[in-house]
Amino acid sequence: MAYIHTCPKCSKQYTVYYEGEYVCDCGEYFEYPVRSKRTKHKYRQTMPSYLDSSSRSMIRKSRHVYHKWSGKVPSNDCPVAKGALIFAILSIVSFGILAPPALIMGFAARNLIADKRYRYTGEGMAVAAIIIGTISMICWGLWLLM
Repeated sequence: MAYIHTCPKCSKQYTVYYEGEYVCDCGEYFEYPVRSKRTKHKYRQTMPSYLDSSSRSMIRKSRHVYHKWSGKVPSNDCPVAKGALIFAILSIVSFGILAPPALIMGFAARNLIADKRYRYTGEGMAVAAIIIGTISMICWGLWLLM
């Protein structure tokens, strides 16, 4: 459903098709649909998307939030990869008991990172968990056989 928005500052009209926050040429912000209160956005958008490809004047506001006090972007590391790496490191001292869960979580984390819907990072942590878990399982298995 299309919505026609008239900027109260410069009186320019825009046709809006997608919900979100937008910026007019004059710098005025508006939302579609119009909300009575501010809500947190569930998804992040890293690049601005243009609504009208012919004029490129109407830019959809980026939803990527930077913290004002630190200037840093929040981490988007895969939590499963972090857990897999912790289990892999602990499997070295736990006689290899935590190695199979570390391997399973490492492969699951690689699948989550490869899926573009989640936008996770941390491929190195998942690979490190798989390698450390495999080495730990082999070493403790050989130690038990001796």
